[in-house]
Amino acid sequence: MTIHKDIRFFDMFSGIGGFRAGLERAGGFTCIGHSEIDKYAEKAYRAAHNIKENEVFYEDARKINPETMPEFDLLCGGFPCQAFSVAGRRKGFDDSRGTLFFEIARLARERRPPYLLLENVPGLLSHDGGRTFAAILDTLCDLGYSVEFQVLNSKDFGVPQSRCRVYIVGYFNPGCAGKILPFRGTNPETLKCLIDGRQDSRVYDPSGVGKTLLAKSGGIGGRTGLYAVSETPVEEDTQKTGTHAVLNPERKKVRQNGRRIKTENEPMFTLTSQDRHGVLMIKEATKSGCKAAHPGDSVDLSFADQNTRRGRVGKNIAHTLDTGSSQGVVTPNLRIRRLTPRECFRLQGFSESQIDKFLSVDSDTQAYKQAGNAVTVNVVHALGLRLKAAHAAIMEAAGAEKETA
Repeated sequence: MTIHKDIRFFDMFSGIGGFRAGLERAGGFTCIGHSEIDKYAEKAYRAAHNIKENEVFYEDARKINPETMPEFDLLCGGFPCQAFSVAGRRKGFDDSRGTLFFEIARLARERRPPYLLLENVPGLLSHDGGRTFAAILDTLCDLGYSVEFQVLNSKDFGVPQSRCRVYIVGYFNPGCAGKILPFRGTNPETLKCLIDGRQDSRVYDPSGVGKTLLAKSGGIGGRTGLYAVSETPVEEDTQKTGTHAVLNPERKKVRQNGRRIKTENEPMFTLTSQDRHGVLMIKEATKSGCKAAHPGDSVDLSFADQNTRRGRVGKNIAHTLDTGSSQGVVTPNLRIRRLTPRECFRLQGFSESQIDKFLSVDSDTQAYKQAGNAVTVNVVHALGLRLKAAHAAIMEAAGAEKETA
């Protein structure tokens, strides 16, 4: 087995190239080819990345012939996660998408790359009581790989999005042990659950972290452009809580002097016998029925007209991106708009030049879908730096051993 100085990698289930963007940003990685069955994602991939003439491409991973592939050192990919996600039906290996992991195993068995780097949803760990993940580990171990895995949150890697994913690293050389995973000191503050219950009914403390962007929003409000904001007056001391005083929200067309909405921590408007006073609130299935929102906060737009969701407001960090544009943000003038496709790509760590190229070939619908399905570039970049360092140490040790011999 030949090991190259530069790590040559095959980008499997590539999507729009989050793995490629992260590894190439780390330096010392060269892509020898990729596979992607979605024609829109493939078009975006080719627009954003420098595809060389000698790179191979396979539309369907199930039809890859290992004998025709160039040599490579790293097999990477986020194999389809819908079969394991808590947002789906969780059919696992009973779902054809779940069995695509075994295409990774097939290539690894035939080509024996020194390294594997895989990504999936955390639900993979608990699916079928842990038996699904145990089958994956057993398969990789039977192929001779040592395996390490860790759930990493994108918010710990320089992007304002709470997005937990499990990353799996496989390697042959024992010198890699502990050098790629785990990351120490990540997730220093987890979401604080204020009211427990079903996932769609829990209430979290929005002190810096929102929920994850998903691939599908669901619900009648999942694809709406605006969120239904309740401006019903509530009993709050706005000078103490830091919320925004609102005057006469139901009389927006009536002429009045001055502003209708004050900035944070400003005193309330003067009380009169006619004016209605309140604060800007977002509907939630909590005891109070709503939560105060401030400029820059993330807002979950799903089920906008229904008071059936909790944890809608995230403090300055986006909820997890999904494929259906179900995220909003509070603007400085206290309006709520959904995130733009460019903002969603930014939350996944893509560069502005790559985003420009994505948007040049994508419709908004495809852009939201691709951003929600992508792997976060910053996380892959951090893993790539560690993998490159471990690989360099192995190469150096091999060179010293050769000189000694």
